[in-house]
Amino acid sequence: MNLVLFSASFPYVQGGESNFLSVETQYLSGVFDHVFIIPETIKDSSPVDHVGLAVDTNYAQALASTDAVRLSQLAFSSPIIRRGLREPDFPRTSFTAWRRLIAFSGKAELTRRWTLDFLRRQNINPQDCLFYTYWFDHATTGVAFVREQFPELRLVTRAHGYDVYAEEYYDPPFFPCRQSTLPFVDRLFPDSRAGTDHLKNCHPEFSSRIEMSLLGVVDPGFLNPASTDDVFRIISCSMIRPEKRIGLIFEAVKYAAERRPHQRFEWTHIGNGSLRSEFQKRAAQEYPPNASAHFPGYSDHMALMRMYREQPLDLFMNLSETEGTPVSIMEAISCGIPILATAVGGNREIVSGRNGFLVEKDASADEISSVILEAVNAPREMVAKRTGSRQVWETHYNAHHNFSEFTETLKQIRLSR
Repeated sequence: MNLVLFSASFPYVQGGESNFLSVETQYLSGVFDHVFIIPETIKDSSPVDHVGLAVDTNYAQALASTDAVRLSQLAFSSPIIRRGLREPDFPRTSFTAWRRLIAFSGKAELTRRWTLDFLRRQNINPQDCLFYTYWFDHATTGVAFVREQFPELRLVTRAHGYDVYAEEYYDPPFFPCRQSTLPFVDRLFPDSRAGTDHLKNCHPEFSSRIEMSLLGVVDPGFLNPASTDDVFRIISCSMIRPEKRIGLIFEAVKYAAERRPHQRFEWTHIGNGSLRSEFQKRAAQEYPPNASAHFPGYSDHMALMRMYREQPLDLFMNLSETEGTPVSIMEAISCGIPILATAVGGNREIVSGRNGFLVEKDASADEISSVILEAVNAPREMVAKRTGSRQVWETHYNAHHNFSEFTETLKQIRLSR
């Protein structure tokens, strides 16, 4: 059996999808005879080495060499755009929507043609091949239209955040060609219960094909220690982007320190962004004497796990405006760290009173600081939440269990006739 996996950038870029695919592909290569990785973009000079995987960069090169004019030509030569125009949720009066549909259809048509050529070049029998797109986007649609020519081919896709919640990422809020794509998708796997429910509500006629498949992280083999020196240590980990609301964490920690002048606070944020140096300067100027903030930048998985093993940490914070199911929270709970997070997306499933605190999306910095102080005031309860974090990881986000089960599901889909 052959598996063809379309990724955004794996295995060329670390972080993001690579956090999951670097592990998941080990399970896939143990079941499928050949695993082909088809990245959409190539950002580094050489891929991360993964035994048993064949990386084909022709697709990325084709996309990179196709300008907007050529994409438009591909779009208008394709049946994909005509199907998209007939879909009832397409906002015909929106110029932005037309631009998105044209760009999407052009990339989908390029994918369709590339896939047909790939099958020919690799001499692959469609009856012995499963296509798997990691994101529910133009690649999924392109392969879906190949199934009109080769119905025996099988197609599955995952869905995470931007490809689930149109209303949170796009204006006007719509996804091109969804109704035209879903009839050819054997299974759609959102990575959270919230995403699964949302997609079933949007596409009730395809609800039987929509099945939650949680992601996961590997067992780190240790538990993070709590602080024992009267310092309350907070950790956060993400790119510094507007939707991650690092400024809200900044203010909440500041307010907590101001309200509790005899308690020492240390906050470390792992992740890069254009505002990193500005946050560091602001912390030095604005934080009271009993608080400090550190912004060391990006950390790879090994360095982050080393920090979690050696550095006492008391609370992980994620105050994102929108989320799928963050790998950063999975990593933290695998080490037994309690969580404070906004009740958005998959956060509502991974965080509860058992292992931390949920706050509303529109909670103010002052309200969040009260939750931080609640954690400071309840060391015994925080010990229980540490145990709860590890239990949530073991039950729901254990990579070995989740990826083994997912791989077996893909195998059965391909074996079905």
